[in-house]
Amino acid sequence: MDTIAKPTVHLLAEALRAYGVRRVVVSPGSRCAPVTAAFHRSGFFELTSVIDERAAAFVGLGIALQTGSPVALVCTSGTAPLNYGPALAEAYYHRVPLIAITTDRPAALVDQRDSQTIRQLGALSSVVRKSIGIADDASPRYLSTVSRRLNEILTEATGRIPGPVQINLELDAPLTPLAPAPASSFRKIETWRVSDKNIPAGLIESIPSGARILVVAGGLTPDAELQKALYTLAADEKAAIFAETQSNLHGFCTHFPGDIDFSSLPAPDVVVSLGGSLVSGRMKAYLRRCKSIRHISLGYDDCLVDTFFRLSDVVEADAATFFNALSERLTPSEEFCREWLSTFGRTSAWDTVQRLQSLVDAFADADFHFSNGSSARYAQLLNFPQSSRVECNRGVSGIDGATSTAMGYALASPKPVVFFTGDMSAAYDLGAFALGLVPDTFRMVVLDNQGGDIFRAVATTKHLEEREQYFVMPPCLPLDRLSQAYGFTYFDNDIHNFINHNGTPAILRLQIAPGDADKLF
Repeated sequence: MDTIAKPTVHLLAEALRAYGVRRVVVSPGSRCAPVTAAFHRSGFFELTSVIDERAAAFVGLGIALQTGSPVALVCTSGTAPLNYGPALAEAYYHRVPLIAITTDRPAALVDQRDSQTIRQLGALSSVVRKSIGIADDASPRYLSTVSRRLNEILTEATGRIPGPVQINLELDAPLTPLAPAPASSFRKIETWRVSDKNIPAGLIESIPSGARILVVAGGLTPDAELQKALYTLAADEKAAIFAETQSNLHGFCTHFPGDIDFSSLPAPDVVVSLGGSLVSGRMKAYLRRCKSIRHISLGYDDCLVDTFFRLSDVVEADAATFFNALSERLTPSEEFCREWLSTFGRTSAWDTVQRLQSLVDAFADADFHFSNGSSARYAQLLNFPQSSRVECNRGVSGIDGATSTAMGYALASPKPVVFFTGDMSAAYDLGAFALGLVPDTFRMVVLDNQGGDIFRAVATTKHLEEREQYFVMPPCLPLDRLSQAYGFTYFDNDIHNFINHNGTPAILRLQIAPGDADKLF
């Protein structure tokens, strides 16, 4: 049977079906016609038609209460969604999963005196657990994003604390063209919530014992039990471990060398990710090209994180417990692990890396902070003591406030703190120098590579004729005078005396040749 030619509508229908919705209460209207028609033609949903949206929402509430299953509501645009308010308020406090599908005109028509058009998205925010807007966009990239967002909102509606949600669906004219029914494209993302130390057997058994496992770790706080569990996995050659420096899982691979040929590597079957965002854009790009991987996201988040566009499972569990259970399930993958281990994480003989490593070695009792840009990338090439914590502002990955963050950490830390930053990052956060509270054990290393050297390395800007003037922008940064003004002892390329200095906070200017980042990374 031909059906409505609106891909977002069919994706929504598949998502509702995957999350256990069988009953739909619809109200008549032009803008919601594509949804009602497509749901009816699917042959799967049982539709109940109620003229008044206020009554319709309460009818849906009653059905959900009796069946114990989530119920969808469908209405047209304008004031119609506002009539859902009373029933959604009851569902919110009664913890009943109602999915309010409010159809809408395109966002560009809002506030443009188009009929039956109001600010629908967020209009019910006080009585729903979550609201999302979906545009009338049929591009594959957008539909993939919609699939993830539908997983998020339906998990919110049907999870441990069930309740109502709003899906505001923009639909542009023509509303009801017909086309053959499309192939299924919705990917349900399974969420595994573990309340104790017992990982569900169904999760572990779903991973083949001979699977090639790649573990990818971003920013984490130090965790001795997790470190031990991953060491066991790696030592038994049951998984390859890629743990970036800021994961504080020291001793594992942290980077890809510049000459790597990804096509020569055996592709993983399963990728387990944990921690914050990755520094390595090359790792992200590689895994996004792997079409057949199963991506398991491990940890606790307030949204579904589909970094590699292959997310299949979210596991909310203690990481060490999960890896210990996985280790018992797996058999060794010697060839896979050895090829990955021999490929990434090779020690660099580059002069800059050797100088930075000498500083890390000299401050073995310290914790370390890195700014973003080149500094965070240099960090991936260094080896750190097991007792040292490494931090970088990788939540958003900006250079603003990097110096102030490191100084704030130092104020609260009983250990010395060494901060590595670039000259552009240091110039950006000059206000940090005026804090007047910096402990004597604070050390700051400024990598002076004549501006934002990362812009000489990244493909976006490296070939622009405006690169040096508008992107690299070598800053005016008189470190010697700033040090004198704010009570720091200043060293110019003098690593030896910087290491041996005591009594005041200190700054080391370390001259790096412009273009070093491009050659190294």
